[in-house]
Amino acid sequence: MSFECLTRSPSRARSPARVLVRVLLLAAGLAFVAACSNYVSRSGEIREALMTADYGRALKAVESIDHSNSNLLYLYEKALILHCQGDFDSSSKAFTASELVLEDLYTKSITREAASLAISETISQYRGDAFEAVYVHYYQILNYLGMGDVDGAMVECRRVNRKLQMLSDGGETYFVNDPFLQYLTGMVYDMGGEREAAGVSYRVAASLYEDSVFSATRLPPSFFGDATRNALARGDREEAAAYAAHGRCAAGADSGRVSLLLDCGQIVRKRETSIVLPIFESDRWTNNEQFANELSKRHNVQYGSQVRVKYWLKVALPALEPMPPRYTAVVVRARSTENRDGAQAQAVLVSNLDMLAVRAYHEKESSMFVRAIARAIVKYLAHEQADKQDEGLGALVNILGLVTETADTRSWSSLPGCIYLARLDLPAGRYRIEADLLGPNGSRVGTMAFDNVAVKGGAHVVRNARAF
Repeated sequence: MSFECLTRSPSRARSPARVLVRVLLLAAGLAFVAACSNYVSRSGEIREALMTADYGRALKAVESIDHSNSNLLYLYEKALILHCQGDFDSSSKAFTASELVLEDLYTKSITREAASLAISETISQYRGDAFEAVYVHYYQILNYLGMGDVDGAMVECRRVNRKLQMLSDGGETYFVNDPFLQYLTGMVYDMGGEREAAGVSYRVAASLYEDSVFSATRLPPSFFGDATRNALARGDREEAAAYAAHGRCAAGADSGRVSLLLDCGQIVRKRETSIVLPIFESDRWTNNEQFANELSKRHNVQYGSQVRVKYWLKVALPALEPMPPRYTAVVVRARSTENRDGAQAQAVLVSNLDMLAVRAYHEKESSMFVRAIARAIVKYLAHEQADKQDEGLGALVNILGLVTETADTRSWSSLPGCIYLARLDLPAGRYRIEADLLGPNGSRVGTMAFDNVAVKGGAHVVRNARAF
């Protein structure tokens, strides 16, 4: 093949500005095509379907998500909906697939992430927040328990700390542990007879619950009974006495324990908002990131008439949309189907995922702000370069820049806003258990029921349900 076949004649050479136009046109086209299939456009439909427990419709909406940049999110949503539907095996397989995707995202090069800065963060691969990645194991534990596989549940318990280490090695710093998950792993280890591992988890949970970061939740009363029993089983009477000083072991030898994990509400969602920042006639810069930091300080600042604005820079940002909690308390009642035995308990808030989502957002808010400004600056410079060659071309680049200026509002939206734990100590037998969901004014706004719950002396039964 001759070299002449591979060269381009000077008359067909493209200017840098026109190359930028082609790139932005392609990005705008991709954004338009993805508008009907990306996660953001489907999240509202998913939430709406879940509110009515229409899992088939929710799964259909999830399946229509474009996997090219939201594969992890697709697997998260699919797995959790399958769990809510009671298909624990399929849910577990989807969560397992998500683990492989996440590991790849944390080990691959960040070149593509950097390249996406000039257009929109929505085209980058979704990695999610650290607490999302860790709460995968909460649902995996429940999946295995739902299938009667305590050994599988214990394997997931071991993976919790490995996941936390992976996230830390990948640069995550704000989410270092979770007291509720440590308490849950302690319960599971106890169920599997691994007393030493359970004791470690209980001690970690106790220390974490004292941390102000988790002040929205507190150690549930059932914790002290569980930890006391575990310490006695290990022969550590001193530790058992320390736990027992805070709470007693209510269940006798002939009684069994029932733990109800109640996932309530929907986690806080993200929406897009935008701001405008002034670029002054007098502005000169050579480093976009440094100038982005300077522009960030101009937000909501009033300037006098002596300052001449050359350009108003539009910046799209994600913002949290407050959602008042639908449920603020849960009361649980158990009634024997064989005699008059029964019990009642107040559920305790053990995990506030809304709080975790808000904290994750605020930890990253300033860096997201600066990145968004830097991205808008790149588009502004493209507009300026094109405008010097042709005003019409400059106007087109400006329009395309605005079209592709979108905020990344992706998040695992099917997660609950909070998790309640109710513990019942019951004589051996079969029970119907009902959980009354109370609203802010104390009135009942929903009920969850568990039929034919079998309780055995000395055994521990864990059940889970979801209320949207």
